[in-house]
Amino acid sequence: MYTTPLSILISSCSLNHHLYADDTQLFLSFLPTHFYSNIDHLHNALDQISSRVTANLFSFNSSKTEFLLIGLSKQLAKLNNSSLNTAHSARNLSLIFDEHLTFSDQISSVSKLDITIFVSFSEIK
Repeated sequence: MYTTPLSILISSCSLNHHLYADDTQLFLSFLPTHFYSNIDHLHNALDQISSRVTANLFSFNSSKTEFLLIGLSKQLAKLNNSSLNTAHSARNLSLIFDEHLTFSDQISSVSKLDITIFVSFSEIK
């Protein structure tokens, strides 16, 4: 299966997306008042995508599927997302995005890397 048919299918579901070699990312922006209808729409789109991928003898690994809801703390607190197993952060092109876009996990990760590199350089003497 080439990426063009998958891209067309995702676009027909009114979703924004990025396709990578072994990863597909879907993006959906909505108001908190439309949360449930948009989550239903996303679930339906995922079912269609899964069916298409499986029909073309590819695997769809639902255990690696992550949902990241991004918003203000007050907005996210209003949402009852019990039907959706959301992540608090997700990696995208080596950056770690968190649900409030504070990038605290990214900063922590880079800080640990800097310390490791500094220690490694100090051992070269």
